[in-house]
Amino acid sequence: MINMHLLPHIALTVYSIFAHSLMPAFFIVSGYGMRKMGIGKSFKKQANTLLIPYLITAALTVVLHLCTHYTLYRYLPGSIKETCRIAGGFLLGLSKTSYYFDVKIFSCGPIWFVLALFWGLIFFNILLTYVSDKYMWFASLGVAFAGWLLSLGNTVPWCISQGAVCAFYICLGYHAKKKKWFTEGVSLKAKAILTLIIFLPNAFMRFIGYMDGMADNVYPFGIITIILNGYMGLILIYGFLFLNRFSGVITSFLRKIGRLSIYVLCVHTIEMMGFPYYYFADKWTGNVTVGCLLLYCIRAAIDIAICFVYVAIKNRVLDYMNSKKMES
Repeated sequence: MINMHLLPHIALTVYSIFAHSLMPAFFIVSGYGMRKMGIGKSFKKQANTLLIPYLITAALTVVLHLCTHYTLYRYLPGSIKETCRIAGGFLLGLSKTSYYFDVKIFSCGPIWFVLALFWGLIFFNILLTYVSDKYMWFASLGVAFAGWLLSLGNTVPWCISQGAVCAFYICLGYHAKKKKWFTEGVSLKAKAILTLIIFLPNAFMRFIGYMDGMADNVYPFGIITIILNGYMGLILIYGFLFLNRFSGVITSFLRKIGRLSIYVLCVHTIEMMGFPYYYFADKWTGNVTVGCLLLYCIRAAIDIAICFVYVAIKNRVLDYMNSKKMES
């Protein structure tokens, strides 16, 4: 018979495994189509693909935060001060709120993922250039280990430490394609054993009060946590691939959101960091759980709606420009 007192602990562990496997899963998918190229060419390509959206997101967030903060509080010096903390977080690429010389600087929000991916792709491309496949696993683990060591001090700017850890996850994706892990599949027994190996250490971590998170650069068991999170990401990808067997409104909607993930991330960062949600918390007088659920639902609906509208407008503009080129 299951002890009822253990159910919340089990539920929290399952949720934690899912939540902490999301970021590694995205990094693994990014490594799935990785190809070796010149270091300079790689840097330029990733800068155009990732840093430009990051800079646009940063600019829009800073403007929105200044406008909303002043509109809500009507105190310009305070609005400028708080907005400068936001701008500083984007300039330094901080994944979490940190203190430098006793000055509080806010994080850049969920967009830290883009910076980490940028460095991860750069680091792994360097490994592809100079390291043979025979030693690729050891080299990527070495880079991830260096990333973990960097995480032990104060927050490293521009998410370089997360980028080093990300290189290992990109390596997982690279080998997943090379070894055809997702197409030929892994036996159900192997998946069950792997899931159990992942679940037990996470359950132990929750039991002793440790929490880990890539955004906060927290890895309770060091490189072991990093490796476990990577294999959690693989299991999560297998789960989503299993959903491809089904068709319907919900699964089609989830696939569409997945294809727009970079836009969702940018919009989510703008609304999350650009609007001072503590204002909402100060004004809410009802049940805390209801307030949180209501806020999350509204934010998710706004993010998805803005993404769909933006993509629809962008596609129409591109179609119009292409038609004009064809006419000329």
